[in-house]
Amino acid sequence: MEFEFINPLNFPGWDDLVLSAGDYSFFHCTAWTRVLCESYGYRPSFFAMTEKAKLLAVIPFLEVNSFLTGRRAVSLPFSDYCEPLVFGQPCFSDIPGSLIEAAKKAGWKHLDFRGQSIFAPGIPVWSRYAGHRLKLSNAQELRSKLHTNTVRNLKKAKARGIEIEVLDSFEGMGEYYRLHCLTRKRQAAPPQPFYFFKKIQEHICSKGKGRVILARYRGKAVAGAVFFHFGQKALYKYGALDMDFGRLGASAAVMWEAVSQYAAEGRHSFCFGRTDLDHQGLRRFKLGFGAEEYFLDYRRFDVSKNGFVEGAPKNRLPLSGFMKHMPLPGLKAVGLAYRHFG
Repeated sequence: MEFEFINPLNFPGWDDLVLSAGDYSFFHCTAWTRVLCESYGYRPSFFAMTEKAKLLAVIPFLEVNSFLTGRRAVSLPFSDYCEPLVFGQPCFSDIPGSLIEAAKKAGWKHLDFRGQSIFAPGIPVWSRYAGHRLKLSNAQELRSKLHTNTVRNLKKAKARGIEIEVLDSFEGMGEYYRLHCLTRKRQAAPPQPFYFFKKIQEHICSKGKGRVILARYRGKAVAGAVFFHFGQKALYKYGALDMDFGRLGASAAVMWEAVSQYAAEGRHSFCFGRTDLDHQGLRRFKLGFGAEEYFLDYRRFDVSKNGFVEGAPKNRLPLSGFMKHMPLPGLKAVGLAYRHFG
């Protein structure tokens, strides 16, 4: 077996190759890698295992080189999950020694893995989230899975005259970002920089791999979300709501529009992204569409100690306790530090 680092952005036919793997996701495609690298300056270092020139498996990494958080490899930054790509039968059950040696030479402090790891049972978990997914089918079957409260919110949105608009334009992304900033301020968290969403629009939405869906009330955007799709899979990535209009059922209308559209397009599955385990309201919202809940486990390998780290707290931006008092311009300024915490 041979090992090497590859750059998917320079690998001919990478996206087609990804679609041939068993557990591919949107986060494996070149569009997402390009967004992250151009937005935050990360370096692609996808660890590939081959045998007789045949690709057996790839562990995607981007190198995060930060004076605040050090040099490390993450699979992948700002991605809800990103499993190793395996072509055929799994060919490893632990981190290959060659990867550890390469990590030492690169000066990486950690290797971060995100998702339901294919590694052997019993490996310590760094942090855990809830994931939600829905198998797509015809509209009638999907409606039958909706919980009572979700149906009530959809009826409320219709009765209040909520209008849904699907966009892939720069203007649409700008409207969403306004809502995104309002939501992050309410959550006492900095919004991602606008140039990150500009790259999403440039490399994903404008290329037919994503869309912005807005809910309008009397012409004003009051809720919205950003969705990605790749192959037969669709994904909810970002969502926002103007709480001045929080009782109109607009968020439910946006999500239902996305689920319905992707089902009508023949997609097979819809992922609702990750959720903090203590965020019960958001978990109920996603379960209300008939989604299946599961755990997303993140694992961190300490290169110097040659072992996995157990039970560490989630990464938080510094001064988070003060952010709830910051005006929005201040929060946006803090958001410029996101590249250090991918």
